Amino acid sequence: MTQIKRPRTGVTFLAECGWYLSTGTALVAGYFLLALVPGSGLLRLVAYATVVLSVPVAVTIGVRRHGCHRPLRWYLAAAGQGTYGIGDVIFYLHRFVVDVDTDLASSLCYLLSYPLMAAGLLGFIRRRAAGRDVASLIDTAIVGLGAGLVMWVYLLAPGLADATRSSAVKTTVLASAVMDLVLGILAIRLALGDIRVVPAYRLLLLWIGGLVTADLTYGYLQLTGGYRAGDVLDLLWLASALALGAAALHPSMRSLDRSPAAPEQPISTGRLAALALTCLTAPALLYLEYLQRAPLHVPLIAAASAGLFLLALARMKVIADGQRRAAITDPLTGLRTRRFLREAMHRHAGPDTWLLLLDLDHFKEINDRYGHTAGDDVLREVSQRLLAARRRGDVVARYGGEEFAILLPKTTVVEIAAMAEQIRQSVAGAPIATTGHSLRVTASIGGATWDDGHSLDELIAEADHALYAAKRAGRNRVMIAPNPAPRPPTTPAEALKDRPAA
Repeated sequence: MTQIKRPRTGVTFLAECGWYLSTGTALVAGYFLLALVPGSGLLRLVAYATVVLSVPVAVTIGVRRHGCHRPLRWYLAAAGQGTYGIGDVIFYLHRFVVDVDTDLASSLCYLLSYPLMAAGLLGFIRRRAAGRDVASLIDTAIVGLGAGLVMWVYLLAPGLADATRSSAVKTTVLASAVMDLVLGILAIRLALGDIRVVPAYRLLLLWIGGLVTADLTYGYLQLTGGYRAGDVLDLLWLASALALGAAALHPSMRSLDRSPAAPEQPISTGRLAALALTCLTAPALLYLEYLQRAPLHVPLIAAASAGLFLLALARMKVIADGQRRAAITDPLTGLRTRRFLREAMHRHAGPDTWLLLLDLDHFKEINDRYGHTAGDDVLREVSQRLLAARRRGDVVARYGGEEFAILLPKTTVVEIAAMAEQIRQSVAGAPIATTGHSLRVTASIGGATWDDGHSLDELIAEADHALYAAKRAGRNRVMIAPNPAPRPPTTPAEALKDRPAA
């Protein structure tokens, strides 16, 4: 038999993106080598423009080649990067070719590009996972607040205080810095999420990370007078542009269309260290200003410290809630655990509270004949049927392997018989679809309530005794203690139809 081998990731990467990255790298190298040749400004501009304006073309090719189902976010990111690239070309037209002031036109392109790129990033974040990831939101807020504080102290505040610059220049530089902060926060949110870590995802992070880093470095060098057009900082802008094009060309970009339902993960050591360092940013900045005898930003730093403190408390609550949720939730079925059930029984102790124990009939035979995967499918489907049959305030828990418990507060003797029969019928209703099979499952149910002087364990033992009385009476029926009369199924055939062989 011929075995089909999947290509290695590195081979796939080179096959899909190698031509684009190789060509781009050659153009970048030519851009810097031409700086050594006098009068080569126009050629440098052409090389730069070819790299940055190739991104929308590469994204369009990648989206169409790989059949992306949600291309809008890719097109928004490409439009933003393309508009940014046009701004670069206009900016360098003045520096390299003609002596015409193009700063206004390039600044407008830059300002228009940021909302487009932010919209694209939001699209990737929204597809990252179903539901809200509160922990990642708080972590993003912590890092964003710390980064914003540093940016204000070392970039925004000095820029506003610079009397040598016009209001228009200040507005452009500060607006770009603020938008870079927004893009950086969105990138952090994307990085902290549980999206599939595939090459396209890493390239996306390289794109936005490189762009934001280059922009912020440019802003700082502009304030300190250390920026020169065409220097090594251009390498970051060019490399980030190539990363976006390569991300769209790589076949793993298709996986970003799907929303992974990743389980909740414990906070990693690296992530915890990053959050701790960020929380220490405010006092560290204040101490540095004190050592440098610089103007102290006491109100701002105090407010940031309070914000970081409150966010850290919120993060602790999320961790505590997650631990509590894991302790009281069964990982397979999503039902409550036995521990939670016992807590609820203590809270609702009284003669009007009933406990039903439900055991799936012949479940071991399902596992033996169809495998444990089919058995897990059965358990999950039965759990959903129990949840659908419960009333508001009832507690449904997985009590054992194939055993479930339902706690019904404020229930009369007449109501419990009807409820138990309804639950039995819901379990024995439609067949349960598993991989390649359709199984009809039945359940035996035993119920009991508190009598005066009964302990919690005595109540469980009485319900368990009723459950096994129902099994001895023929299965697929309800037995309510202390009445020994079982409630049989509606028809005799119901208990045998499509049941796995004993």
